[in-house]
Amino acid sequence: MNARHFLSSLLVAIACATAAPALAASIDVCFNPGIDAHFDSTATFFVASAPIYPGGTIAKSNSPIDCRRIIAAPIGTFFTNGSFVERLPASGPNDIALVTFHFRIGSRAFDTVGVVQAVAPGHTYPLTIVGSGHGGAANGHATVTNLDPTTLVFEVTYPGPVDHKDQ
Repeated sequence: MNARHFLSSLLVAIACATAAPALAASIDVCFNPGIDAHFDSTATFFVASAPIYPGGTIAKSNSPIDCRRIIAAPIGTFFTNGSFVERLPASGPNDIALVTFHFRIGSRAFDTVGVVQAVAPGHTYPLTIVGSGHGGAANGHATVTNLDPTTLVFEVTYPGPVDHKDQ
């Protein structure tokens, strides 16, 4: 093997090793605000929790999804707190609420911060991952895909382990 061939092989090996695709996982969340949320007296601030399901459990729908009809077993719990921003003068036309989302799946967890946006089912918006623990998602961003027109049913894709087992 000559030096040129060796260097070419080495460069290809390095390129393949560094270009390995990042692991990405997805989870589904469905919550009913009449059951899973509490609002302050002005209906501006809220807190909620709901079950987390494996990604792909809930199909996209152009009609509101009834969370009570989901028969899959939850794999974790979703928590949120936030406030509505849709009527504030500097908010964008699709901005609904400024939120903190906490996703707990077994002993793993990660948190995001951002603005929930009114986008059609199947469309996405980003949230910033601000922390994680016990092998949860790395810092970066998560992508939220609305699964129905209410924005209360969504899939979250994030960098992290594909399996949802405890570590």
